[in-house]
Amino acid sequence: MTLRPAVVGSSDGLLRLMVILILGLVMSVSATADDTPEIRFDIAPQPLRQALLEFSEQARIQLILAADTEDIPASRGVTGTMTAEEALVRLTLGTGLEYHFSSGNTVTVRRQKVKPEPPLRPEKPAGQQDIDQLSIAPASFEEIISIGTRVRGRTVGATSVPVDVLSPTALASTGQAETGRMLQMLVPSFNFSSSSVSDGTDALRPATLRGMSPDQTLVLLNGRRRHASALVHVNTSVGRGSAGTDMNAVPAIALGRIEVLRDGAAAQYGSDAIAGVINLALRRDREGGRISVSRGATYAGDGDTTTVNGFIAYPVSSRGFVNLSLEYRDRAPTNRAGLSANQQYFGANGESDCAATPDPASCYDPREYTFDRRNFRIGDAASEQFAAVFNAEIPFGDVGHWYGFATYSDRDNMSAGFYRRVTQPERTVASLYPDGFLPLINTEITDVSAASGLVLKSLAGWHVDLGFAHGRNEFAYRIKNSLNASLGADSPFEADAGSLLFSQSVLSLDAVREGSLGGRDVTLAMGAEYRRDRYEIRAGEHASYSDGGLNNTNCPGCDVAPVRYQQGFQVFRGFSPDNAVDRKRDSFALYSDLDLSVTAVWRLSAAARFEHYDDFGSRLTGKMTSRVKLTEGLALRGALSTGFRAPSVQQKYFNSVSTQFVDAGGLTVAQERGTFRNDSALAVAIGVPQLKEETAINVSAGLVWTLPNFTLTADYYHIDIEDRIAISGSVDIARLFPDVSSRMGITNGQFFFNAADTVTKGADIVAVYDWPLSGDDSLEFSLAANWNSTVVKDGSIRTTIGDTLAVPLFTPQDISILQDWQPESRVMLAATYETGPVSLLLRANRFGGYRICEGTCDQLSGDGRNVQAFGAEWVLDAQVSYEFERHGVTATIGANNILGQYPDRNLIGQAGAGDLPGILSSEGVFTYSRRAAPFGFNGGYWYARLSFSF
Repeated sequence: MTLRPAVVGSSDGLLRLMVILILGLVMSVSATADDTPEIRFDIAPQPLRQALLEFSEQARIQLILAADTEDIPASRGVTGTMTAEEALVRLTLGTGLEYHFSSGNTVTVRRQKVKPEPPLRPEKPAGQQDIDQLSIAPASFEEIISIGTRVRGRTVGATSVPVDVLSPTALASTGQAETGRMLQMLVPSFNFSSSSVSDGTDALRPATLRGMSPDQTLVLLNGRRRHASALVHVNTSVGRGSAGTDMNAVPAIALGRIEVLRDGAAAQYGSDAIAGVINLALRRDREGGRISVSRGATYAGDGDTTTVNGFIAYPVSSRGFVNLSLEYRDRAPTNRAGLSANQQYFGANGESDCAATPDPASCYDPREYTFDRRNFRIGDAASEQFAAVFNAEIPFGDVGHWYGFATYSDRDNMSAGFYRRVTQPERTVASLYPDGFLPLINTEITDVSAASGLVLKSLAGWHVDLGFAHGRNEFAYRIKNSLNASLGADSPFEADAGSLLFSQSVLSLDAVREGSLGGRDVTLAMGAEYRRDRYEIRAGEHASYSDGGLNNTNCPGCDVAPVRYQQGFQVFRGFSPDNAVDRKRDSFALYSDLDLSVTAVWRLSAAARFEHYDDFGSRLTGKMTSRVKLTEGLALRGALSTGFRAPSVQQKYFNSVSTQFVDAGGLTVAQERGTFRNDSALAVAIGVPQLKEETAINVSAGLVWTLPNFTLTADYYHIDIEDRIAISGSVDIARLFPDVSSRMGITNGQFFFNAADTVTKGADIVAVYDWPLSGDDSLEFSLAANWNSTVVKDGSIRTTIGDTLAVPLFTPQDISILQDWQPESRVMLAATYETGPVSLLLRANRFGGYRICEGTCDQLSGDGRNVQAFGAEWVLDAQVSYEFERHGVTATIGANNILGQYPDRNLIGQAGAGDLPGILSSEGVFTYSRRAAPFGFNGGYWYARLSFSF
């Protein structure tokens, strides 16, 4: 039977809605496109650098300072009502600097390439694009950042910890359609691993920083804590046992930049920031907009992706703005499955293994010869998403401003499980599926958030921000093309299998005061935060989980020895009322942050944070950083911090029964495995301990070296974590706890527990060289690299339940997931050349080697191998753009993985491998590892994009 899966929802309707909304916005903005808002400026004479920072604050415009201003005369200041461009002209007059607006609300100030001064009212060419084509900003642009420090106006190159800044142009230059994949292409320490046939993980990939777990990286939106996903990765994949953040819920079209803080920051931002912080900063444009349409597909002809997006900006009064961004994306599935050599039908005399008989040809059911052997779907899930983002600021005089932002994302995904064969009598009802069936998992991910607050610029000398944010993520399952075999022929073909929900509310107060002490700059920050987390599991339809109690009597030998049908829907058993959960947790935090210029070349900062959780207690963390300027172009920096991560409410309360396919003697077999809460009756009966928080110590040291047209940053890090939380291996309850098993009717299960201690260490390097060219031509080279290693400490692995019973709680495969399943290194090389309307980009990413294992993970070679090393691969991307400046149109064509590289072919953990004499011989259906693929397994991908700016 051939299936053509389709994504749920009316894509045509959503596409029409998207086009109507964008066209309506374009028409409405046309009437006000020529209105240039005037702003009241009051910038006193002072050093030019400080004057530009005040301009950025008063105009509410993002400033990128791409020049050293220390040798430039002091600014004469600006006072009066005028446009932002007129103020810039006056500030830069006679300084040898020029400015370029790369969007309506971002301006770059740099050394002049052309001597004549611009006119007082320079005209911005229609459709002008971002000029910062860099992949990673810190190596070339002194961009002002908002993470890693609470000093306003602090730039990337002046920080004591490494921060990457990614511009919208850099994100678009990747040719990727998803925010997570864009990040992966640009930041070597960020991994967005692909897996397949892994339930919800197919739809929501785990995002990791520095090779750590997804829940050890804190994600912010506009500087505010972003809520996590409701999904817990329980299958065997990178991030197993964690619940991270959905990186694709916020489309890149809505982002003004992404900041990546690569250092422990729990003392600054709270629990979860052990590996670092990613801040998704929304657009702050005050005028103009853009519409973009792109289309792409893999070289193999599948994975067709259509993306339509746009944003529009309106000025509000003299400094405020309203931004609206919309995106619709439709992606068809990819399939890299091999051919299945499993016998699909019972043969003569009910034979289930005709290949073992003397004459297979006379044994086979005739349908074996015509059966479609590519009956698995292994690749990217089908996905359809609509997203909307709103961002606004409205000032009230010179006192401060109100801000508000909101996001909405609805994403339908369709992935597949293992094919159910007729020869599996406990899983297939032959009268409903006479040829077997491929069950499909339709997941709908609905993600919403909203935040609002007030900023007072000077309240008794303090810069105060009072805000509230709420976010909610729902992960709903609907199983299709499947059945509950225990209901027999009365089973429906699809069912609502229930949903997971996580919500978070945060009320925060932040205050910053800048001053001087003994003639040195001092910044003091302090604040408080109240947070409520809520986690729910909602039961599915009765048919999705129930046990109908029927036996299969319609299979060879079943009339004599009936086979008990398996309960619940195949591929994903629905959540039952016994699984249902609705729990809350409250936490409260106080923090303080001090930044001090000890001397003209030495800066110190310290932070402390106290957090109290109502379910496990309190924790105090701290951080110290230092930056020393050795010479004009060389500075050393370093940091020492403690951190922690409280057990998430998902880890505390998630519970289910699922079908997990595991390795047993070289064969992939199905196991019905229960995941039980630590406070469940079963866990209490066998002595499973309650979860403790993870604790960490972070140490980093590095340098920043700046020469004319060249910048290099290099940083080493060492992260020591105790009591890492993970899911245990399968515990044989029936054998180890026979009394509990007989009393509760449970044979095996797994639990969350504090599994082991780990050490992660590595290094990051970022370098950029801007080749001087004549005229407006530019040529830039960039290098970014990461080396990373995680090791589980000897003797730290927990192997006991209760006080005495030793069991394999943390299996070799679980250890391998932490140590080996992510690349040991990443290198990114890029070159960007611009001449007139033409822009060329060439980028090469090297994904280092990694290892995957199955089962006992003890055989590197031979017939029983279960460990495979995957070699490093270079992936080459290319893009060319042409700007029709007069019309505001930019056309782009490109290809990712232009040489069509694939990972090494998979040799372990196979299904469907073997020989069917006279029909086929197959190495298995998993042509490439389904467990982890750092750059995916789709091969080459081409795309074309047309953008219109106004």
